Amino acid sequence: MGGDLALFGAAFAVGIGSALLPIFINAELFVGSLGATVDSRVTLVLAIVCLVIATVIGKAFVFQLARTGSRKIRSSVERKPPRNKLFAQVRRLSDWLLTLLDRPYAGAITAFASSLTGIPPLAIVTILAGASRQPQWLFLSMVFIGRLLQFLAIAFVLHGISWF
Repeated sequence: MGGDLALFGAAFAVGIGSALLPIFINAELFVGSLGATVDSRVTLVLAIVCLVIATVIGKAFVFQLARTGSRKIRSSVERKPPRNKLFAQVRRLSDWLLTLLDRPYAGAITAFASSLTGIPPLAIVTILAGASRQPQWLFLSMVFIGRLLQFLAIAFVLHGISWF
């Protein structure tokens, strides 16, 4: 039991850290490594839930900082055109999803897609959503659902754990 509590605490710490410092702490790698250390499906799911809850708490903090720190955040940086057609399509999709953040409820699609797939990056979406008219409860709900689905898929697909 003490080992499980330490695992849940580590999952919580990684969740907060990955929400605040996504470049340095990667939650997906942590989920991938959980299968090597966790034998019980229940413990694995509970550790993932701890990770997701902590991620949402961290994203709520970043969202609130962006909401109070700026009325609008716009990128004025010129981007180089992608060399590959696939990257060009991904960039167009990402740009379209980011435009949805200006709409209070359509932006939930962006939050969900970003938290599930990473396109556009969730760190950027969190800041832009905080600076836009997104309802915080809706944004955080979509992040919770998307991250939970993503992390469960990683854990159960990579480690061959079946639900049955």
